[in-house]
Order: sequence, then C-alpha cells, then structure tokens
Amino acid sequence: MKNFYLLAAVCVSGCVSIDVPGLVTDTAKVTKDAYKSITESKADSAAASHNYLAHSYIGKETQAVAEIKKICVTEASQKLNQMAGKEVAYSVIEADIITLNNIVAANCKLAIEK
Repeated sequence: MKNFYLLAAVCVSGCVSIDVPGLVTDTAKVTKDAYKSITESKADSAAASHNYLAHSYIGKETQAVAEIKKICVTEASQKLNQMAGKEVAYSVIEADIITLNNIVAANCKLAIEK
C-alpha cells in the first residue's frame, strides 16, 4: 500500500507544471526601472531644490586627478563666498573628471545650503 501512495504521488507531481514566460525578465525590468526612477529623482531634486554654482578647472600635467578635483571644489567655494560676501555653507553635488589630449579637467557643482 505504501508503494501505491508513493507511485501516485510521483505520477501526480509529474502532471502539474506552471509555465510563466518572461517572469524573471519582467521582474528584473520592473526592479531596474524602479531603481532608476528613485536615483534620478534624487539627483533631480538635489539640483532643483538648491541654487548651485558650476565651476571648471584645467589641471596641470604634474597634478594628480584627486588634486585637480579638490582644486576645482576649492576655487568654486571661493567664488561662492566672494559672491555672497561671507562664508557660505555648501555641499558638492557633482565632481567629474574629463580627459582630452592628455589634459585633465574637473567640472564641479556646489549646492548652496539654506
């Protein structure tokens, strides 16, 4: 009798199959779209909700990339303070490096804190 139940269970389990085409790809796409919408909205809100100052600095051949970025932010903050006539609180919302013909330049954006 035990063999009969075992055989019946094996036969029944072999007959049932669930086919959901595209479930994994659809789930991955929805997750990716949700992530993009969240990260893009944060970046857009940071730029939209703050006034910001953009600045560029062209580095010298002897300077390291980190130093070029730091000088870009420093010069931008100096300009910001000069415009305000006092020291202004800020946060760096962008600091990118561009290389063209072995010349490194930094672009930075400072958001003015309120």
